[in-house]
Amino acid sequence: MEGEHYCDSPDVLRGIFADLDPRSAPKAFCVVKPLSQFTAEEAPELVAFFARPETLCGLHQLAAFVSHDPEVVASPWGAACANLITWPLKYLSDGKPRAVLGGWDPSARKFFKTDELSLTISYDMFRQMLDRFEDSFLMTKTWSTVQKKISRSRRTWGEEG
Repeated sequence: MEGEHYCDSPDVLRGIFADLDPRSAPKAFCVVKPLSQFTAEEAPELVAFFARPETLCGLHQLAAFVSHDPEVVASPWGAACANLITWPLKYLSDGKPRAVLGGWDPSARKFFKTDELSLTISYDMFRQMLDRFEDSFLMTKTWSTVQKKISRSRRTWGEEG
């Protein structure tokens, strides 16, 4: 088997996996769905965003705003699924919730839009962001300038209706 050559040896990868130490799956299936499809009795563990840089800058800064942690955003090495699920869950289990920036995996780039990355946060951090965004930079003139760039990007990529 050719392999992906993202690590220079299987032993290096085994060392990373040992450090990451993914938890066992709590159920038979991992369900991924839009927040709008959760019932009142359900609560997601994580919330993932797929976005381009201007939108990500808002999420990045808002994560720092609600957490008071200048290192709240992490971008560890890993496959796309590791940045979407495994790393965020590891940070939670270690008691250090992080917003995990991903989408770097060359094998998974074909599933992302051009210039798109991912950012995954805990559901608790998501709720804090919803509760506090009105007190943040998102209500400033500076952010309105970024919003113009977001609109231009959407027009450029044919995503504005």
